[in-house]
Amino acid sequence: MNLSRFITAAFAAAFLFIVVAAQTPRRPATSRPASPKPVGTPAPNVVTPAPSPNADPVSPTLAIVNDTTISASDIEGDVNAAIMRDPDPYLRDYYADPVKATNEARQRAVDARVSSMLIAAEAKKRGKSTNEFIEAEINSKVASPTEQEIRAAYDANRDQLGGADLETVRADLVKFIRNQRREELYGTLVNRLKMTNVVSKSADVNAPNLAPGTVLVSINGDPLRVDAINTRMKAYVFKMQMRIFAVRKDILDRRINDMLILAEANKRKVGPEEIIRTEITEKLKAPTETEVSKFYEANKASIKTDLAGARMTIVTYLQQEQQEQLEVALANKLRTSAKLQLLLKEPEPPVLNISLGAGASRGDVNSPVTVVEFTDFQCSACGGMYPIAEDVLKSYGTRVHFVMRNFPLTSVHPNAYNAAQAAEAAKAQGKFWEYIDLLFRNQNTLDRDSLKKYASQVGLDRKQFDAEFDAGKYEPVVRHDMEDGDGFGVEATPTFFINGVMLTDYSGEGLRAAIEKAFARAGKRP
Repeated sequence: MNLSRFITAAFAAAFLFIVVAAQTPRRPATSRPASPKPVGTPAPNVVTPAPSPNADPVSPTLAIVNDTTISASDIEGDVNAAIMRDPDPYLRDYYADPVKATNEARQRAVDARVSSMLIAAEAKKRGKSTNEFIEAEINSKVASPTEQEIRAAYDANRDQLGGADLETVRADLVKFIRNQRREELYGTLVNRLKMTNVVSKSADVNAPNLAPGTVLVSINGDPLRVDAINTRMKAYVFKMQMRIFAVRKDILDRRINDMLILAEANKRKVGPEEIIRTEITEKLKAPTETEVSKFYEANKASIKTDLAGARMTIVTYLQQEQQEQLEVALANKLRTSAKLQLLLKEPEPPVLNISLGAGASRGDVNSPVTVVEFTDFQCSACGGMYPIAEDVLKSYGTRVHFVMRNFPLTSVHPNAYNAAQAAEAAKAQGKFWEYIDLLFRNQNTLDRDSLKKYASQVGLDRKQFDAEFDAGKYEPVVRHDMEDGDGFGVEATPTFFINGVMLTDYSGEGLRAAIEKAFARAGKRP
């Protein structure tokens, strides 16, 4: 586990709030915020930039600004430096050598699926659910770190924490150390199971020209076929391409804005710093105490300290947000009077055959557009995206078929798995949507007793609900959703697919645009 990536994600979760703006796909370690703007996120490790990959002999044109051309080679040095600073080694590897990185990812996918199959097979032998088996063999054996271990982790990674004091990041460090130990126990268990189960390798996942249906490996006769890996890799490659595209687009936009500011400065016969001063710096205002308090009250469920402790961080964020808004306003103003052609193309997303499983659904099942969401009821990003998605979907009435499936991130959200089962029990009584409304409004209170209390609040038959919930009746449904999601390349929550195309812009506008595009495509079909 990469500490920098873990701590960055933890900070994002600690200070999460929703901003309706375009989202840059990230990788996710825990959950996917809807256009996250984390407060206090530490800077990633600085990595010495590697040489840029070999470019095509002719560098493609990315933009034309007032008759001046910006080519790929003009910005690739900055792109390279930005990606090599990213804490995700898989992104850096993919950028440097996509073929090699994809082959390595394919093998990792096989190894991960084999591990899951071994765990499931052993759980079945012992007459336990997979979750019960993992709880008994791994989670219950994870020791909490000592104060000395927490302090050592803090001291060793102080540079990654952006100056945060120990108490601010204590919970995240504890979670990181526990997750690291959980991974070690998981690896030891899998290695032991490889010796007590029949593992038969049939083909190399990266062998050329593998036919559909080719069995890669079998666990006690249960096959893993190449088709499952191919599907997962489509999503993986697309996400990597989108992350690199996002970096390129950001750097290209900055280059364009700098050119337009310089052009405006020449037009006014002043220095470019004068444009920045009059259009941005002089318009900045210090956040008022009312604004700081309002922000804190709106987000205190995700902030791990009181208002006094969070004040400076919130002030810094609000100032940065205000500056970004002024920068965007200036850029938009200058672009309206410029001759501008943007030629950078977004990667074409793969269309996956997303199964609906037994997911809760509403809307016309015969609609030409189906939206499938994989969610986690304890995930704060899911809770933030929920009302945004509801507002968008409501405007379509029954014209869009919406399906919600489970993807609890059990390693970071201890109550998510039970919450998913409880939601399935509510669905059995026809009250799924009413029930999950309560789950998303009470994400910090999802213990078993609270889940039962919410069942009473929405008018469920408590005798039936309690019996099914306590017996784990719907665990197979949740587990099946998780396995399907994993096969479709789901790594973060929420993850949306619109007619099989993964959503990349987690905002109301982004979701609506994806739905409209799906309707347009459906209208062109015979």
